[in-house]
Amino acid sequence: MAIALEAFGYRLVVAPEHGATILRADWRRGDAEWLPILEPLLRPQDALNAGCFLMAPFANRIHGGRFRFEGEDILFPMNRPEANMACHGFTRDFAWQVLSLSADCLALGCKPEAPGYPWHFSITQKLCLSPDGIDIELIAHNTGLRPLPFGFGLHPWFPRPPGTTLTFKAAGAYRQDPLGLPVTPLEPQPAFDLTSRQPLERVETIDRCFAGWNPREARIDWPDRQMALCLRAEGALKHLHVYLPETRAVFCVEPVSHVPDVVNRPELGPDAAMTVLSPQEMLQGKMTMQAFPI
Repeated sequence: MAIALEAFGYRLVVAPEHGATILRADWRRGDAEWLPILEPLLRPQDALNAGCFLMAPFANRIHGGRFRFEGEDILFPMNRPEANMACHGFTRDFAWQVLSLSADCLALGCKPEAPGYPWHFSITQKLCLSPDGIDIELIAHNTGLRPLPFGFGLHPWFPRPPGTTLTFKAAGAYRQDPLGLPVTPLEPQPAFDLTSRQPLERVETIDRCFAGWNPREARIDWPDRQMALCLRAEGALKHLHVYLPETRAVFCVEPVSHVPDVVNRPELGPDAAMTVLSPQEMLQGKMTMQAFPI
């Protein structure tokens, strides 16, 4: 059963049984009507192609679902076999437990255990509403007996009506090989610069990770509803992945802790890498979404 939070002009609906996915997030200016922050997800059992879901124990893609770590071949479930990829981790496939609930905060927990899953870890997601916006905090613990490379990220889907813009500062986006996976060098993407931004309907389809995201902020403007959103990240969430699909009026701005397939691409450098957690070590990150009028 979905759980609803409402406070400080924000509203969240979360589905613990469907990977702790946020089904909708809305903002209300004064006594006006509710305005969507996220593209609403009506049927999470069909596909997680709206709302906002958690990616763990890795973000985005791993080619072939495999890599080598400490001399051992590690295999992840292949949930996108047609592309020969493991994609977005697997915590979204589990039912999560409610750890605590109040009018403005919800804490959920998950400890994925299933045959074929190579890692042992637990993860919590705490969602809180405040006058400063919607906070989504992630905390993961290595509960196993050996080190593990770990990563996570959040995958929000935003509505993209005509005139929508996205702006942020970054060193550039990784180029892509024929598989769509990152390679150097970086290249600039001026469509997202404040001085040269463009409505997203004029921007080519993109599915790329940005490095040097500093400051860790992104701004979305929806002129049609006189509304904007500031998305901020902290902790381990130091990279930004942007996805503009060609066939739907939505887009994704994803704070992530590492670059896609980096476990197979050490040449991308240590800043791009997943975090190797020792037994009982913790990884933390937080995303905040704050709406305001324009």
